[in-house]
Amino acid sequence: MWRRNKAKALLKWFLLNPGKLCSADQFIDLFWPDLPLEAAFSNLYVTIHCLRRLLEPSLSPRQESKFIRRQSNNFYWLNLDESWWTDTLEIHQLFETAKAFDLRQEDARASYYYRKVASYCSLGFLVEDESEEWLSSYRRHYEYIYAQALGRLISIYQQRGELEEVLEYAYQALSADPFCEPAAKAIIDVYLKQGNLILAAHKFDIFRNFIQNELGVGLSQDVQALGQQINAAS
Repeated sequence: MWRRNKAKALLKWFLLNPGKLCSADQFIDLFWPDLPLEAAFSNLYVTIHCLRRLLEPSLSPRQESKFIRRQSNNFYWLNLDESWWTDTLEIHQLFETAKAFDLRQEDARASYYYRKVASYCSLGFLVEDESEEWLSSYRRHYEYIYAQALGRLISIYQQRGELEEVLEYAYQALSADPFCEPAAKAIIDVYLKQGNLILAAHKFDIFRNFIQNELGVGLSQDVQALGQQINAAS
C-alpha cells in the first residue's frame, strides 16, 4: 500500500510540474526527509519502478518508460503527450485565455473563460491531500488563480449591470476567503441597488463584526460609505 501511496504522490508532483526536471536528491528531501540516505534512495527507486508499472503495465523490465524519463545525472521528468489531460493544465490554459481576452477588453469572451476557471477551482485543490505540506505552495497558487478569476468576474458584471451574476461570484469569493472585502462590498452594493435594505444591512453587520472580531481592525472607507448609505436610506 505504501508503494502505491508514494507512487500516487510522485505522480501528482509530476503532473503539477509537467516537463520539469527534478533530481533524486530533491525527491528524497520532499518525500523521505527523515530516512537514512541509502534507505531513501532505495524507496525512491522502488516507487519510480512502481509508478512506471502502474502507468505502463506491459513495460518489460529493461524497457525505457515512455512517460517517466530519467537523465544520466539522476534527474527525472514526466514526458506528456497529447493523450494526457489534467485539470491543472486546463485551468492554466483557460486562465491565460481569459486574461488575453480581458486585455483586449472583450468582456463577454473573458467572462466565459473566467467562469470556466472558477468552476474548476470551486471544486477545491486535491481536497483528499489537505494535510500534505508539500502541496501547500501549489494550493496557494490555485487559490490565487481562483481569487483573480472571481475578482474579474465581479468587476465585469458590475460594469455590465448584471447584478445576479455579481452576487453569484461575490458569494463564491467570500466563501473562499471570508476576509475578501471587495466581495462583501459588491454584495452590499447589489442589495442597495435592488432596494433590499434589510439584506444590505444584515450583510454589512455580519462582515463588520467578522472583521473586527477576527482581525481587530475597522472597515475601509468604501465599505463604511455603504454603511452610511444604508443608514441614510433606512
